Amino acid sequence: MTSPKDQKLEQYEHLISLSRDLASTLDLDSLLQKIVNMAVELSYSQAASILLYDEVNQQLFFQSATNAENEPQLMGIVVPTDSIAGWVALNRQPVIVADVHQDKRFFNKVEKDIDFPTQSILAIPLIAKEKLIGVLEVLNKKEGTYVPEDQEILMILGAQAAIAIENTRLFQQSDLISELVHEIRTPLTSINTIAYLLQQSVIDCDERDRLAQIIREETQRLSRMTSQFLDLSRLESGRISFDHIRFSLPELLQECVQNIQPEAEKYGLQLLIENQDSQLEIEADRDKIKQVILNLLSNAIKYNRENGTIILHSHHDENWVTISVQDYGMGIPEEEVPEMFKKFFRSERTKGKRPGTGLGLSICKRIVEGHGGKISAKSQLGEGSTFTVQLPR
Repeated sequence: MTSPKDQKLEQYEHLISLSRDLASTLDLDSLLQKIVNMAVELSYSQAASILLYDEVNQQLFFQSATNAENEPQLMGIVVPTDSIAGWVALNRQPVIVADVHQDKRFFNKVEKDIDFPTQSILAIPLIAKEKLIGVLEVLNKKEGTYVPEDQEILMILGAQAAIAIENTRLFQQSDLISELVHEIRTPLTSINTIAYLLQQSVIDCDERDRLAQIIREETQRLSRMTSQFLDLSRLESGRISFDHIRFSLPELLQECVQNIQPEAEKYGLQLLIENQDSQLEIEADRDKIKQVILNLLSNAIKYNRENGTIILHSHHDENWVTISVQDYGMGIPEEEVPEMFKKFFRSERTKGKRPGTGLGLSICKRIVEGHGGKISAKSQLGEGSTFTVQLPR
């Protein structure tokens, strides 16, 4: 029979092995999933979740959970500061709650939303270099109740997890910065060349005006690129929370069309809305979903034919809400479709012909997936493109 001391030694050895795996994972979503799975295994719990801390908005929000079927409903939910997780974050201290329903700090919205009965919680702060990263929770001890030994082993895991999360964020940021530096070289080179030409006395007034307009366009592109880069950086590093509210989807679609209508009219484009249900409501971050739809509509205008048509369509079933944006423009080759959501991707057919940063669709993908949804594209060269967003109801 194995002694308690030997069991503890085996547990620590297992933890060391698991920690090595964390250190080698550089994708944030994969890393968080590994952490919650390890937490469940080491604490003999029914479930686990990670809440990350958004420094800008000073909010704590769900970012990963072991129950994959419930994760879409959990993603991005902000928890109040007077919740159990909020207390752990504010005080940077672990806590064991044997019966959550006897604790006034218990945030029961999650229990209700995903129908997951919660009895007990062990929560620990995730701290790296004195910086709050978030909170790790394990729920419902499978046998008995949580004890100080469970807290101790989870704190050790948490210390390694916090460092791994921060390292992954830094890696992703450095990777993004490298790509950004590469991308801004082109407009900077153009501006530098034009500045040299403007110094030459042989340039007439009309040519000077044309060159000045190019500088203006290139600086606007640089401004858009850096703004979108910051958005994408926060989304990829899990530093952004989603403000879930219930709202009317048809009203949002109408609002997006009204916002984009002046741009469409410049090119004689007709915008059509096809709604299956005029009363449909969904729960999501309204501003972020609006950002996605406006981006897709803007692309549909940019890559359409003059006097063409754009169709904004929505329908739903029991589990999903589907929104699609269809244009009848230039389209792209089939082999390029899988690349469309990658950072800085621009089709060879449109480079230099249409303004853009190549970051918009990457941001859309992150926002949609952050809601537990999916985004996809179909395109046929010379026939047009359709982008489809699916969101859980």
